[in-house]
Amino acid sequence: MTSTNFPAHVPAELVRGFNYYDLGDGKDLYEHYKKLHSGPDIFYTPEFGGHWVLTRYEDIAHLLENDKDFSSRHQTIPYPPFLVTLLENDEPLHSDFRNLLQPFFTPKSIGALEQVATDLTVSLIEGLVDKGECEFTQEFALRMPIIIVMNVLDLPSEDTPYLIQISEDMVRSADPKVQEAAFGRVFEYFATKIIPARRANPGKDMVSAIIHGKVDGGRVPTDMEILGLCSLLIAGGLDTVASMLGFITVFLANNPEHRQQLIDNPALIPSAMEEMFRRHHITNIGRIAVRDIDYKGIHFKAGDFILAITALAGLDERRYPDPLTVDFNREDKKHLVFGRGPHQCIGSFLARTEIRVFLNEWLKRIPHFEIKAGESPLVIPGKANRVARLPLTWKTL
Repeated sequence: MTSTNFPAHVPAELVRGFNYYDLGDGKDLYEHYKKLHSGPDIFYTPEFGGHWVLTRYEDIAHLLENDKDFSSRHQTIPYPPFLVTLLENDEPLHSDFRNLLQPFFTPKSIGALEQVATDLTVSLIEGLVDKGECEFTQEFALRMPIIIVMNVLDLPSEDTPYLIQISEDMVRSADPKVQEAAFGRVFEYFATKIIPARRANPGKDMVSAIIHGKVDGGRVPTDMEILGLCSLLIAGGLDTVASMLGFITVFLANNPEHRQQLIDNPALIPSAMEEMFRRHHITNIGRIAVRDIDYKGIHFKAGDFILAITALAGLDERRYPDPLTVDFNREDKKHLVFGRGPHQCIGSFLARTEIRVFLNEWLKRIPHFEIKAGESPLVIPGKANRVARLPLTWKTL
């Protein structure tokens, strides 16, 4: 279905009625998105005020790598009510903020966190084993990564449930009013409870490093920049890992032969993770054209919004033979799960560590599990595609 509501520089034949928050009648999100490959590689939708949509690996990678032509000023469509520091800063300010955080995401720093992640993961799983069932999203996927982020930021553990809900509203709501209220709550939390104390008595944590760091030629970050970056760390620390945990667990629950490969050969887990990442990209990333640009016959005007459906990069048969099939022995598993270019996810090594720890420890203790009879996972697309509900069951000893 097309619409007559589109700008003059957009050819009518490239207009499609597509809302990336809408799963339609589909049951499988990725098969639903994959249908877009039967149409134009790049098209325009009037949804959310109008934006272009990229569907192929080559074009999505080009968009993410080319920050001089495509600004990160608004990375989500519709864009949030506040500028999200780091995520929506262009160069050189983006690198300044990235450099404040980089020491906390080195392999050495993450290596020190791995035991924390392992102890937490084992504790959560052992609390579930004897039950024989769980709702995976609430009882594990949302708890494990946020608790690790709480550790990195040195935040009070009793605040975890409050911040989980805030993160959910910031990242996963399509309602700008809900997003705005969530940003307001997290800003108030840091502004009143955390930042004043760290200003007075800085520690070795990430929040202290941000507050007392230098950016933009030597100035200290503004209050809004600090609050924006703290909110990103809360949302980002939960978002990517929790979403990927959900999709990987759905896949393994539905594919016991793949699961058995990892049970029999745990050394395969790191490689298998990359293939499952490739198959289950989760983010839908926005950019803004900085100037008028002609690209592959498409005319982007300055200010045009452009959406990259990264799941379609992972499902592009021009890059990956038989892309819907998960093959742990696939030669080319390179993917865009953590982005590409200047804005590539700074926490990718931590995310990989958390998911590897999960797979190792879960499969040791709950090797054989399935989706509860009569129920189905609840998958919701959006800025970050997610498994909102995942009822699992397994036999107990």
